[in-house]
Amino acid sequence: MDAPVARGRRAVSHRLRSRWTALAAIACVGIAAGTLLEPLGWNQTSHFALIRALDDGTAHIDRYHKLTGDRARYHGHWYSPRAPGLAFVTLPMYEALEAVGATHTLRDNIGGRNNSETIWLLGIWGALLPAVALMLTVRWVGNRVEPGFGTPAAVTLGLGTIVLPFSTVLFAHVLSACLGFAAFALLFRARHGPSPGRLRSYALAGACAGYAVTTEYALALVALALAVYGLAQGDVLRRGAAYLGGFVAGLVPLGLYNQLAFGSVFHVGYADVPNQQSGFFGINMPRPGVIVQLLLSSHGLLTLSPVVAMGIAGTVLLYRRGYRAEAFLIAAIGFGFLLYSSGYFLPFGGAVPGPRFLIATLPFVCFPLALAYRRWPGPTIALAAASIVALGIPMITRPLPGAETDLRTWTWLLEKGHLTPTAVSIFKIHNEWAALIPTFAAALAALILAVRAAPGLIVGWRSLVAGAVLAIGWAIFAAAGPNRLGIDRAAAKALVADLPGGHVNGLGRDPLTHIVLYALVACALALVSMRVVSAARERRGVDAAAAATPPRDQLRHEPVGGTARV
Repeated sequence: MDAPVARGRRAVSHRLRSRWTALAAIACVGIAAGTLLEPLGWNQTSHFALIRALDDGTAHIDRYHKLTGDRARYHGHWYSPRAPGLAFVTLPMYEALEAVGATHTLRDNIGGRNNSETIWLLGIWGALLPAVALMLTVRWVGNRVEPGFGTPAAVTLGLGTIVLPFSTVLFAHVLSACLGFAAFALLFRARHGPSPGRLRSYALAGACAGYAVTTEYALALVALALAVYGLAQGDVLRRGAAYLGGFVAGLVPLGLYNQLAFGSVFHVGYADVPNQQSGFFGINMPRPGVIVQLLLSSHGLLTLSPVVAMGIAGTVLLYRRGYRAEAFLIAAIGFGFLLYSSGYFLPFGGAVPGPRFLIATLPFVCFPLALAYRRWPGPTIALAAASIVALGIPMITRPLPGAETDLRTWTWLLEKGHLTPTAVSIFKIHNEWAALIPTFAAALAALILAVRAAPGLIVGWRSLVAGAVLAIGWAIFAAAGPNRLGIDRAAAKALVADLPGGHVNGLGRDPLTHIVLYALVACALALVSMRVVSAARERRGVDAAAAATPPRDQLRHEPVGGTARV
């Protein structure tokens, strides 16, 4: 009996270590992002103006309208056109700061940049904490489709996609994406969990989806897709009623705000913005050329974050595993947001590092990275490293370049040492590289811990070579393709369609060349490091041990009707 007891204790100890390592990895991503004090833009100051107005007990921002150019006029008053969900969530944090007098003592323009300690703290509450929750949820789902690989998928989402820059600023995208994906996780559990079909899960999913729409109107696409996904198994009346009831409950705050602000629950602030008054709130027919720009220009999703392509490949594996409904859901949400963004008057959402309206799709396309890390570890690691560097450089220089569209600005600022202030800069540390040490240390710790949390992640020599070849292929395209193929020239006008003084003469000649070189160095280091780790794991037989005793919270649940496997 002693041997089985000892093995049981070792299994429990392994589970606990794996779980705490995973949580520490995700926490380190949050620390890395949370140290940065990013510059302000109209979107952030519009949210901030609404938060301050709500704190005053009103919906109009007449007292604060000069803080932002992102505003709307209605019946003699100024309003923020932003959906109010983020402001409602962030208001308690603002009131707490106000209660201790911090709103009067926190400083602006730290490190000589246009930033604010107050808005930074509000962003930690309203964007960074939802980003951490989003990563935890992606890990949970990822571990259920590929045990032990959810943590690398979650950390990749947090560091290697545009979730990273938008987790550090007071935008609503990360909060709404978190709510939308939480709704999916609840329905996924109801579909594949130990007690399938529980109505409470459908009601909670509906509430999350409803409040996601209260936070960002475009999440109605996710809510609709999830309704189809959740009701496809039958029992439409009861499940539909539960989901719809929760959804309406999630919309109640939006209706109350609209009634208070505009005198009608159906009137939204967007209706009073001039550019939103053509088509359907600024959305016209989808444009195929703009879809190409959204994905493949120098600002494009797949150009700056190529690891997303591995998530798409992982979705194919998801379908082959029998998770067909989930694969179709991912495809529907992805195509839906591409069509919506391509028809919008400002498809990229301004001069930002990647098309920000696609953020809601990223958790859906990134949880299948768990499958990609198992099946194609070398290519996935290589493109993850490239993505982390390609988005990390804008993060530490200027993620919101304003009216500038020439991305060479990012590497010029990097090489000149003009870097983003951090929490360390508050203490008047004038060396900008030294101020970033906590950021770099936390990001590196997150990557190391993510690898430790996935003992089955093994990179063989063939996989290493495949990863190197794929990284070089991405580098050649990213450095020259968007410019030489004319994609950037077409994208430049779309980037600055609503920005005064924006340049429309292109994005610079081969603007990502320097970023690509840095990314290739990171790819090489990542592949070589993982090969060394893999050799040690192969000697110890860690992969076999991990496969034999997966953590309890990482059991793979097969689709209903299939055979459960571990």
